[in-house]
Amino acid sequence: METSPSAPPTTVRRWLPRRVLITAAAADQPHTAEVIRRCAAAGVTDIETLPGNRLTGLTVGTDREMYARAKSTLAVVVAPPSALKPQPIPPSADWQFHLARGCPAHCQYCYLAGSLPGAPVTRAFANLEEILAALVPYEHQGTVTSAQAARAHEGTTFEASCYTDPLGIEHLTGSLAATIEHFATRPGTQLRFTTKFDAVDEFVRLDHRGRTRARISVNAPLVARRW
Repeated sequence: METSPSAPPTTVRRWLPRRVLITAAAADQPHTAEVIRRCAAAGVTDIETLPGNRLTGLTVGTDREMYARAKSTLAVVVAPPSALKPQPIPPSADWQFHLARGCPAHCQYCYLAGSLPGAPVTRAFANLEEILAALVPYEHQGTVTSAQAARAHEGTTFEASCYTDPLGIEHLTGSLAATIEHFATRPGTQLRFTTKFDAVDEFVRLDHRGRTRARISVNAPLVARRW
């Protein structure tokens, strides 16, 4: 039986926001400079530092216009204090933490659309060093991999993709690469993230020391064509 040759892989275009908003508090964070550098290198020309910490001008126009404006905006903000305290997330991992909130993709079945309040702006957290430092006290604790003999070899597991797809914005933030490098220095831990994107070229050079696991969600061709 003859088989037809496989179709060439489809090149996925990386997300490029029309504008980047940086809050006043985020402007003082060391990681923000890296985000600005990456956004400018990607071709973003509208990068604005706000006088305060509120994101304004997003709720003007029709619902369709507001959605389009929010989905084309990347906001660089400081994670609130509540985001600095990891939360249990069984059965996936011991703890969840957040590098960002929101996602530039338009998946119609995404739970973020109904679980995150406000306009669907993708918010990247600028206080990355503070976020990672807050994880250290939670190492070697938890009720999933840390407490089960059958999974103890996985170490304390931390999930980084509950409220975002970190790989979808990595080319603009560099936050996931920095997080992978952080976990490489933390014996007895494991980083996990879920993604629908495949832009992993930057990670090839990283010495992750086997402490990062990526889970990739793939749609069947029929679903991909329809949605």
